[in-house]
Amino acid sequence: MKIFCPLCAYHPHAGDRWICDPGCSHVWNTFQTRARCPGCSKQWRVTACPSCSVLSPHVEWYHDETPAMDEGKRAEELVGAGVD
Repeated sequence: MKIFCPLCAYHPHAGDRWICDPGCSHVWNTFQTRARCPGCSKQWRVTACPSCSVLSPHVEWYHDETPAMDEGKRAEELVGAGVD
């Protein structure tokens, strides 16, 4: 799983910090807790990008590393496996 901004592709660093505001003002790395504030347990639904400053849904920052297989290649593999 790779983590990067869905808009500008910024990869967060271990030293990046976010603040629970409005909230308890706790400062932490939101990706260490999947956006749950360790200070007050508030679950954040959006995350601001440190690079482009745009708010995006937190879940959209997580990307599978496995590339999607195109349908033609998938069909060839199924035929090769004796599946019709």
